[in-house]
Amino acid sequence: MALRQWMVTHEWMVKPTPQTEWIEGRGRLIWLAEVANSLGAGLYLVSLFYHNFWGMAAAWLIIVFLKMLPHLLYLGKPLRFWRMMPPFTRAWRTSWLARGFLFTTLFMGFVFIQLVLTRFVPAYAGTSWDITLQVLGGLTAFLTGIYSGFALSYCRSVPFWNSALLPQVFLLVGIADGFALIMASGLASGRVDASAETIARILLIANAIIIGVYLWQATYISKTARYSAMLLLKGRLAVPFWAGVIACGIVIPLSISLFTLASGTAPAPLLITAIAAHTVGAFAFKYVLLKAGIHSPLLPVTTSAYH
Repeated sequence: MALRQWMVTHEWMVKPTPQTEWIEGRGRLIWLAEVANSLGAGLYLVSLFYHNFWGMAAAWLIIVFLKMLPHLLYLGKPLRFWRMMPPFTRAWRTSWLARGFLFTTLFMGFVFIQLVLTRFVPAYAGTSWDITLQVLGGLTAFLTGIYSGFALSYCRSVPFWNSALLPQVFLLVGIADGFALIMASGLASGRVDASAETIARILLIANAIIIGVYLWQATYISKTARYSAMLLLKGRLAVPFWAGVIACGIVIPLSISLFTLASGTAPAPLLITAIAAHTVGAFAFKYVLLKAGIHSPLLPVTTSAYH
């Protein structure tokens, strides 16, 4: 019994070991928070571009309740969150997680003030304060949306994440999510902006390309990164990857978008299907990305350890 326990405990030294901290058990809160992070930051940036007040308000609510709240609950002692903020800590100088917490907090503060003034102070629109808060809101939304990619890319023990391309993937996917949600907002109000659908179509193609490049690059980083990529392409994560990320997140929305372009009409049921499928793809993408996080073994191993 003692020998078996020792062997199980030390398997991580000689075998590629999946990370479970951010995807299993309470780690599912991180998964929810990461999905909400992309949805909220992307929706705010797109809503800011279209001057859509309700889209910006929805983005703020997503970040507060679906991103920040799960993150705080995951910490175990959420009432001590202030210890992650300057001037109480200097962790933000070296930690992307601490920086992300700071970016998100600033985003919530700036955007809350912006939304209140926009809604209740008519004379505020178009003033220098309005422009300043829009710039600050856009900047902190951008930083909030991209910091997770940097946080994961700095995990050297997980080669699949340790890529300079990952922050760009997060940003592009987040903006695409934002366009999907702004179209949902347009459906609710009875008016879908044609330019939003056109840009969303382009972003779907760009997402397919950058995800493909990311996986192709992973196969050359190391044996462990290649193992992670193969889990997505033909391993135990193939179903959520191909059905969730590729089919729901890209193929279905893009096919519907091309159909509406060719037919010249955009029936609401088809648009709703495309938006719902894209949202499923957003959840699936973060799930497979976190699930495919494999720690490299500490000791040299043979290729058979990856089978």
